[in-house]
Amino acid sequence: MTSTNPIPPGDWRERAAVLVDPEGGRATLPVELLNELFSHARECYPDECCGILTGPAGGEAVEQTRCTNVQDLRHSEGESELDAGHGFWIDERELLPALQRARARGHDLLTVYHSHIDTEVYLSREDLRGALGDDGTPLWPGVGQVVISVQQGEVRGAGLFEWDEAVGGFRGRALYPRG
Repeated sequence: MTSTNPIPPGDWRERAAVLVDPEGGRATLPVELLNELFSHARECYPDECCGILTGPAGGEAVEQTRCTNVQDLRHSEGESELDAGHGFWIDERELLPALQRARARGHDLLTVYHSHIDTEVYLSREDLRGALGDDGTPLWPGVGQVVISVQQGEVRGAGLFEWDEAVGGFRGRALYPRG
């Protein structure tokens, strides 16, 4: 199914709320894990992929869980102006069991990931609305956000966005494979 954007395309910078800081250093994930995220993003193109990364509390992500993007359903029911090519919403029927399985292994939710289609790596205003509560703080404290840029079906880059208490907002770093 081909998606059409109900919002005028404009420049991607108009949608961006947080960019990768070129002087913010690098973030890394094990190469196998990052390759899984990239594979998921390519497979879902031209729609956005979404999922979670879990691992030991205070530790590093060790497991990816692919989730279904139900944004097209939300769009068709009038809950969102965005379709799955321009937004994501993790199916709660998958998210809750995935979190329970992680908890049973002593793991926590560490990262939510999704792709951006035919545009750059950034945390959008819409992404922030989904990540922050009414008070402007994260709904999931300590949980990072990974955004993967997929252009013409190929991964062009990724960024990790983490909450920084000192600035009261997310900060982005380029994401690279490790190992």
